[in-house]
Amino acid sequence: MADFRGTILTQRGRNLLAKAQTGTTLTFTKIKLGDGLWISNTDPTQLNDLVSPKLNLPIQEIRVVGDGTVRLRFVLTNTGLSQGFFMREIGIYAQDPALGEILYAVAYAGDRADFIPSDGVTKVENVVDIYTVIANAQNVTAVISDSVVLATKQDINTVKPEASSTAPNLTYPGKLWVDAASFLKYFDGSNWKNVKASFADTVDGFHASLTPAPNVIVPLDMNGVLDLSASYVKSSDYAFRRINGDNLTSDYLLQIGEEIIYTWDTTKSLTKPLYIANAGGWYEMDIVFPVYTGVNGRLFLYPNNTVYVNAFTWGGFSVPDGVAPGGGSGTSSGFYLHKAGLSGYTKVFVSTFVACKMVLCILRGYHPDFNAMSTLVIFSSWNDITTYWTSFGTLVAEQPNSEAFIRIRRLY
Repeated sequence: MADFRGTILTQRGRNLLAKAQTGTTLTFTKIKLGDGLWISNTDPTQLNDLVSPKLNLPIQEIRVVGDGTVRLRFVLTNTGLSQGFFMREIGIYAQDPALGEILYAVAYAGDRADFIPSDGVTKVENVVDIYTVIANAQNVTAVISDSVVLATKQDINTVKPEASSTAPNLTYPGKLWVDAASFLKYFDGSNWKNVKASFADTVDGFHASLTPAPNVIVPLDMNGVLDLSASYVKSSDYAFRRINGDNLTSDYLLQIGEEIIYTWDTTKSLTKPLYIANAGGWYEMDIVFPVYTGVNGRLFLYPNNTVYVNAFTWGGFSVPDGVAPGGGSGTSSGFYLHKAGLSGYTKVFVSTFVACKMVLCILRGYHPDFNAMSTLVIFSSWNDITTYWTSFGTLVAEQPNSEAFIRIRRLY
């Protein structure tokens, strides 16, 4: 969960709170999430809406805590979300009798934000509680929606089978009943059925020991290690998965350990969008141009899919086989990844933290100027310590060469 450091009342929220102290009903209406970046002089008390609202969510439950605050519960879900975003802003909205719906309070996470993926990439459903000030307001309500409800542990613990000598009158699919003979039954929507212990281990009618394979529960060995033969094994802090980036159409947030592979035919297109959402971290990238075609072009990475004119500095040197090394430096409008021909193999180390945005490239390939194999080292920095690098970006070649193979892996 993103690191929000508490809510701040807006000026309109303060005015409504003052009215509530004199008896006006304080009605909370909804929650909004956004990905807006607050500049250094942003005054949250003067906001009338989130800087960049992305998602509206209904309130599921309200509870007055008793210490001058209220707890609002909502379900954070990405159902129907077409485009992922970084959750940096949370807005609490309320009904003002004179102004209508207003932004009552706001919270901001900044660079401690979490990425909410689009629906269909990874399912997100979390119960979230947020607190805000109500002081001594006596009449506090909320517009409650039951359209999205997730059961908490407390809710589940209160669900118990009904025990009686006759079947309950109130029924619904899945309802449990213990009859007079102490047999457990469930209602299938039409009739009461006995719960059969012999089928307790089944999934979709298959026993755990039978096919299909997804029903098999793989145990840990004595060292706590899972069998990694599956295509995707994930824990709370590490993921092992390979994704085909050529199938992506929107930015995907790589987990630590995940990697994306691409193919890129530069004779058909000089640009290659990478479709990677960046939350700030370390990455490694491999680029292979297996065929040398005599082209002496260069290769750039444009972060955020944007040209930042002369915002990058680079330096480097080449060591051709049998020739004294030579170097150079300059400025560019993107990260400079290749200084010579687009052939051979390049290893790129990438730091994407907001105050440390740089790449280090090591290239081994054919050097057309010397007609020999050569090793090149290029280091490139984005001279900006405030702009967020939110999308990994687009690769751009100056001239067509051959088909390239690319692998990008998140290290941290």
